[in-house]
Amino acid sequence: MAQLGKYKIPEITLDKCLEVCNVINKQKTRKIGRIAFSQLLEMSHRGGQFSKLINSCKIWSIIDGREFYSLTQLGINVLNPLNSNNLIESKKELILNVPFYSTLFSNYPNISHSDTTLLQTIEETTGVDRFISLKFENIIRKTLSEINPIVQTLDSFVEVNNERDNYISNNDSNS
Repeated sequence: MAQLGKYKIPEITLDKCLEVCNVINKQKTRKIGRIAFSQLLEMSHRGGQFSKLINSCKIWSIIDGREFYSLTQLGINVLNPLNSNNLIESKKELILNVPFYSTLFSNYPNISHSDTTLLQTIEETTGVDRFISLKFENIIRKTLSEINPIVQTLDSFVEVNNERDNYISNNDSNS
């Protein structure tokens, strides 16, 4: 499990975890045993990669459980969205449920995977030294490149809708 100071970070990207957890979503009860899950993924249930995958899915709040894994309500919402807006909202909720990314986006709302100061930002956020931040730089950059558009899209969508709603409201009251 990746640990940056007091923060646990997923070592597998959100999209990959969602792709893998769709296997659970296709089960009738949306639950699956550890061994059956690993077999469907063609992985060893005792392997390090499988553990890394499971831990990442748990950190993203997509699944929970130990010997039997089940989708969380957020996981169900993302894997079975009502529409594209619901998918974006649900994914953003998953992202912001990870304390590291929640703190990062609240302190640095315009952070990007290509920022030259990303390592310094990680170190300031987590309190770790350069040696540790370098160890996780690639996965954080890869994850940020994937999740940043989701976080930014919803914010601009909400602002545009709020402006439109205010405009409609003001015009209705002037009529």
